[in-house]
Amino acid sequence: MKSNKILMAGALALSMVLSGGMLTGCSNSSTKDTKTTEVAKKKEVKTLGKKTKDSKSLKITNNTGKKITVFETKSSSEESFSDNLLEDGDSVKNKEERILYYEVKENDKLDVKVGLQDQDKTFVFKDVDTTDTKKVDVSLKEDKVNLDVTKKDGSTATLTPSEDSAKTEEEKKEEQEVKQEEKKEETSKADSSNKSNTSESKKDTTASTTNTSSNKNNTSSSKPSNSSNSSNSNSSKPAEHTHNWVALYKTVNVPEKGHNEQVLVQAAYDEQVPVTEMKEFSICNNCGADITGFASEHILNGTCRRYHSEWREVVTGYNTIHHDAVYETRYVVDSPATTKQELTGYKCSGCGKTKAN
Repeated sequence: MKSNKILMAGALALSMVLSGGMLTGCSNSSTKDTKTTEVAKKKEVKTLGKKTKDSKSLKITNNTGKKITVFETKSSSEESFSDNLLEDGDSVKNKEERILYYEVKENDKLDVKVGLQDQDKTFVFKDVDTTDTKKVDVSLKEDKVNLDVTKKDGSTATLTPSEDSAKTEEEKKEEQEVKQEEKKEETSKADSSNKSNTSESKKDTTASTTNTSSNKNNTSSSKPSNSSNSSNSNSSKPAEHTHNWVALYKTVNVPEKGHNEQVLVQAAYDEQVPVTEMKEFSICNNCGADITGFASEHILNGTCRRYHSEWREVVTGYNTIHHDAVYETRYVVDSPATTKQELTGYKCSGCGKTKAN
């Protein structure tokens, strides 16, 4: 009976050990799967636009120091941009990387519009050539967004926005209102001209009728005089204002332009490296001469009596080692930063009204 109890207790203990090991193995496996999922989520890159069978892709990184809240694209031959690719509440954070999916028509290039958080102006980049572009970094310099393009061959270029793209929405609205006012003025002038022609025609008809009536009845001769006075009173209209348009300019900063080029630092050369080995030499104790190979003759025929052996390192040849030329990349300025005067519109010196360029 005791032996049976011992065997049963041993079997129970073994079962607990095995089940504990299985549980531990399952726990480890579950932990590994969770960690793998977390790593995959961290490596996942957000996108801009929708991926289709005809779309192309481009890597975009925000290096402006601010959040990008407006990002729109279109084919260069199209007139209007797409809706904002960033949904409400979404933004491209600083240092964040996204994959842009876009479509362009055949033989077209890409137009891009970018807007930053807390700014009411956007920046438009026209005819962006993406055929050999590897990635694009969005940067900010002097409150102006730039596109730093890295090509597939490693070369870089900086794209600046178009001249009219930095206008605020209010400025664009004012320009639209000025254009509408000008159209109203043109329409009003045309209507006034038509009314004047109609009035003159009526006057001619009235004068003709009056003359006829005068010939028939001399007592009604005063009527043409009254008609003439009425015509003169109608024609005395205030003179129309003629705009004296004065050009308006603003100072625009033109950024520095340059390129990277390879500069030779060390020319290629061949180095001669000596090959050495240890050799034994016989040295006379009395005169210090090297008597290797004829030690016995030196001792027997001269006044010297003893010599000893020395091991010395000697050059037995040379190995040629080739060193390639060394280059470094240096930035070369093609045109320094400067400023220029840009025409922004016109203002009437008389009434103060403005109109766009």
